[in-house]
Formats: sequence, C-alpha cells, structure tokens
Amino acid sequence: MTHPRRAFLGCLIAAAATVAMTAPGLAAEQGRPEVISVAGNKPGSASHAEVTAIADAVSKRFGTKIRVIPVGNAVGRAIALQSGKSKFWMSCSAYYTAFEGIGDFGAQRWGPQDIRVLILANRRNNFSLATSKKSPVKTIADIKGKRMAWVVGNSGINMQTEAYLAHGGLTLDDVKLVTFPGYVASLRGLISGQTDVVMAANSSSATREIAASPGGLRWIDIPYADAAGWQAVQRRAPFVAPLTITGGPGLDEGQSAEVGSYPCPTFVAYAKAGAEDAYWMTKMVVESWDVYKTAIKSAPYWQVDEALKSRFAVPYHDGAVKYFKEIGKWTAEMDAHQQTLLKRSAVLRDAFAKAKAGYSGKAEAFGAYWTEKKAAALKAAGF
Repeated sequence: MTHPRRAFLGCLIAAAATVAMTAPGLAAEQGRPEVISVAGNKPGSASHAEVTAIADAVSKRFGTKIRVIPVGNAVGRAIALQSGKSKFWMSCSAYYTAFEGIGDFGAQRWGPQDIRVLILANRRNNFSLATSKKSPVKTIADIKGKRMAWVVGNSGINMQTEAYLAHGGLTLDDVKLVTFPGYVASLRGLISGQTDVVMAANSSSATREIAASPGGLRWIDIPYADAAGWQAVQRRAPFVAPLTITGGPGLDEGQSAEVGSYPCPTFVAYAKAGAEDAYWMTKMVVESWDVYKTAIKSAPYWQVDEALKSRFAVPYHDGAVKYFKEIGKWTAEMDAHQQTLLKRSAVLRDAFAKAKAGYSGKAEAFGAYWTEKKAAALKAAGF
C-alpha cells in the first residue's frame, strides 16, 4: 500500500514534469513578446529573404510571431521605426547614416538618430558596383559620364556609391544620376536599360535576374593594390572592407572579382526601445539559428560567434548587451568600443541640436552647414 503523503508528493512531481514538458523554460521566458514587428526591405532583396527565414525559425523555436513590414527605402523604414509602427528595423548600411546624421538623415527633419544595434550578420558577400556585360564600363574611371543608379531615401547605398566612385577619383558631379524608388527597382533598371551602373549584392535574387537577362552582369573591380583608393572608400564608408568573390551571379567558373562588402543585414532599434524586447529579439535570433541555418545561404554569418566578429560602428542596445553578457560573449574590448560609440552618439546629437537651433538660412543649405558643425564638434571631442 502506497503511503498517502508519498502518493501526494508523486503527484506534485508528475505535475511539475508535465509543466516542464509543455512549457519549457517558462520562468526564463517571462517578458518574451508574442508579436514583434520589423521594418525591412521589399521582396527581391537578400535581406528580405533573410528576415523571412529568421521570422519563420523564431516562430517555430519560440512561438513569437515576427511581422515583417516591407518598405521600399531606408527613410521609410526609419519612419516606421520612429513612429512605432515597427519595433525593429532590419537594415544594411542606412542605419549607420541615420546614426551619423548623413545624407537624408542630415536634413533638419532628422539629424543623428539614437540608434542601437541588436546583432549584425558578419556577411562577406559582395555589395558593390555592377554593370552589364555589354557595357563599355570596365573600370571605375570608365563610369565618368555614364548613368549611375541613385536610390531615393537610401543614404546607406548612396553613401557607398560615392565611396566607390572616390576610389577611381570620381565624384557625383562626374556621373549622371538616375533616381529609383528602391534598391530592387534600381537593379531592374539595369535590365531595362534605364541606368548603366548599379550598387548590387551577389546574394540578391534581383541580381540573379540581371545575370540571367540578355545583357548579363559584370562586377566592376575595386582593386586592392590601390591603397589610396581604398583609403578614399573607407573615409566615406568606414564599415566597408575589401573582398574577393569567386562565384555567384556574374562570374564564370574560375573567375574572381575584387569588390567590397560590409556587415549586413543588421537588426537595429532606437535606444529608447524596451530593454526586454531588445534582449528577447537578440536571444531569439541567436538561439533559432539551428532552425534557419539551412534555409538561407547567409546563415553562417548569423552564427553568434561569427556575427560578433563584425566591425560595429554603432553601439549595441542595452538589451543586446545584457544577452551577450549572459552567454559569456561580451568582451572587454567590445565594451571599450561601445563606450567610445556612446560618447560619439551624444556628441553628434548635441551638436545637431545646437546647429539646428542656431541656423536661420534656407532649408536646402542646411546640410552643408550641419556637415561643417558636425566635423568641428567631433574634432573638439577627440574623434
């Protein structure tokens, strides 16, 4: 005969086991959001494929639904973030221009944004200059006088356009800018003959469309041997690094190209976003990796140890830092760089507020005024 007290304890243990099986990590999941919205690129871009795969994996692994809001350009995605329509923004390079107050974000309407990183994919895929195989453009110098794609509202892409032109000693005044409403539209503009040169990623499905089109695809080399040229690139886009590609669209077997790349994509948020939400978003992206690692070619760059090798130029969110400390991945070196970037953010935003308050000229001239004030403030702060 079973003792009543032992039977009662056995029931309690069985009940606890049932809870553990049906709600794993229940205590640890306190605060996990049920729904998260992310502003991202439109279908046809590599980043859209990535965020879709990650969202599906997070749903399977954690039960949280990630609602992806496709927006055509970076300013639109920043507006979605600023307005609260989306909690997070999946960005490639535009978040850096938002943080610095560059390009579209150098206008009085914007200024340096208090942006924070959650996690960066340490991508080593190409994102640089491309043209058609039929084009006479073989080098950067050949772009002079040609039509160059310019993506409205995407200062990150446009910033790199200027940077790569500088490698060849060119400026925007040396080309004919053709505007497009979004990144994918600019790539398709090469197929339709609307432009001669675009900025493209070899991982984008729209880039594969170019390669399969009658005109084909050719990458324009950005030679590594030209050290001065690469210094000119990195002065304008410090997050960019040289890369050699040996396969993918636009390259036959045995061919290679000397191009450029940068950590992309990146989940970002405003600093004011809740630390718990940022913590959970970071945790879910990292810990769902086993689910999406076979779904996208870029998955190796999202693996946490690889991702944290990225050269970050924008500070991490407090929630992300909490998670990386929790799993033992946050280093003293990262923290020192983090403090430097936090100081830079404060200097930039203070300088912009003063510049905006002291400006009385025409709106279209504010950008040049702000650029001058920004440079002075950063120099005074030791940057």
